[in-house]
Amino acid sequence: MTSPWSEGQVASVAADAGSLAAARTLSASWSDTGHSGTALWGLCRGSGRNPYRTVVDLDGPAFSCSCPSRKFPCKHALGLLLLWSQGRVPDAADFPPFAREWLGRRATRASEPGLPAPPSTAQGKAAERRADRVAAGLDELDLWLTDQIRGGLGSTDTSPPAFDAVAARMVDAQAPGVASALRRLAFAVALRPDWPARLLAEYAKLHLLVVAHRRLPELPEP
Repeated sequence: MTSPWSEGQVASVAADAGSLAAARTLSASWSDTGHSGTALWGLCRGSGRNPYRTVVDLDGPAFSCSCPSRKFPCKHALGLLLLWSQGRVPDAADFPPFAREWLGRRATRASEPGLPAPPSTAQGKAAERRADRVAAGLDELDLWLTDQIRGGLGSTDTSPPAFDAVAARMVDAQAPGVASALRRLAFAVALRPDWPARLLAEYAKLHLLVVAHRRLPELPEP
């Protein structure tokens, strides 16, 4: 059984002091938290209609959250770690679907047969870290797309700032091409009577990109 981290360990993975301070304000916002093995998960109430779905894989560590924050890890991931450090995340036998899916994708990437051994050079390790960040960023994008569809296109905020927030996360994940596509969305739907159909088509393209990226390991060796 994995022992809870100390506050010092949580602070060591924070992007900055501001993120850690913001994380400390979230202790009353959590629900449906759980811990199993090296995984933590929970729902954190925010300003939107749906709570943010947060997952932490302590074996890394690695983080996933459906929030639009540019910080990595975000305040919700840090808040979940702090909650765990205080003994307030219960052990659980079953994973919720959102945690199971993300952890499953991580496990698949780690054990994919036929992939070359991790490079030992500094350049190779940097490339491996970048690939991990891109994959994590696209996982977050897929969560965001799911939220947009579940919430209904009629309630979607199509203003440039709304798309800029998600695009900024993709820049942080070192996926600038995806960020550019997201920023173009606001202008693609502006003043168009058929904007719901256009937006749905663009969302479908982004989802297809996510699915294609996950299947990259299946490509034959060049």
